[in-house]
Amino acid sequence: MRTQPDEISVRKMNLAAEMYYLYDMSQKEIADRLSVSRPWVSKLLKRAKETGVVRIEINSPLAGNPEIESRIRAQYHINNITVIKPLVEHDYTNISVAAAGYLISHVKNTDVIGVSWGMSIAHMIEHVVDMNLPGVNIVPIVGGAGSDAECLSNTNVTNLSGALGAECMLLHANACCSDMEERRILMSNQRVKEIIDLGEKADIALLGIGDLENSRILSGQYVSDTDLQQIRDQEVVGDIAFRFLTKDGEIADIDFNKRVIGCDLKKISLNAREVIAIAYGTEKAEVIKAALKSGLITTLFTDLDTAELL
Repeated sequence: MRTQPDEISVRKMNLAAEMYYLYDMSQKEIADRLSVSRPWVSKLLKRAKETGVVRIEINSPLAGNPEIESRIRAQYHINNITVIKPLVEHDYTNISVAAAGYLISHVKNTDVIGVSWGMSIAHMIEHVVDMNLPGVNIVPIVGGAGSDAECLSNTNVTNLSGALGAECMLLHANACCSDMEERRILMSNQRVKEIIDLGEKADIALLGIGDLENSRILSGQYVSDTDLQQIRDQEVVGDIAFRFLTKDGEIADIDFNKRVIGCDLKKISLNAREVIAIAYGTEKAEVIKAALKSGLITTLFTDLDTAELL
């Protein structure tokens, strides 16, 4: 019985995979041996991975945990999640490194990147490898807050633009106004409006997530007694990019959220190719759950202990 063409193709795919991955032959050498073109060898190797003939395991502290990542993706319907075990307890440096690598590999030459405040974002930016992307524009998606300059949205924007060799715009406004009239005046400012509009159309957004117990918003005295009562009444569990979230993943319908100077997170999620959140530490498990339920993020970087609680 003659061998069918598709059987020959499968044999060549298997043989190409063995030559390349087991015997360290180059694609040119394989092409010569199989009497095919070099691009055809590349197609055979790609098909070998797609069909499961080749499975690549990366033994790296940045490689993630495929089993638990798969379970979380299925449970929360999130596109991407990377779960990393810290090399040292409570040292989350390798998570920041992994997130920085992900950003670098996904940014395109003319992207707009929207950046929120937060220490997790600041730590990630520290590990971004210097590049030259003058066509990229980086903008804050929320105003300034807190006394720690290192985690301000403008600081994060400035540092990231420096690392990427990109352009940037700064938002000179407080993150939260004292009343709605102040917000109306600020949001009508042409420069503020320009930055907000651009941020809401960002191609990539970087969002910080904060738990309620350790909230810099609460410790910074941005909330009134009325705000605190509304936070308790609506079962708020933390914030994402300075917007308080309920345990069900809804942006809380409270006065505080209405006074924020910043981009509409729902508009960002509709327009952005990637909405990346970086959050770690078991104390943040509840607010991370809420963020996953919200549908606002596409990609999450977190630690193993926190992921197990999800």
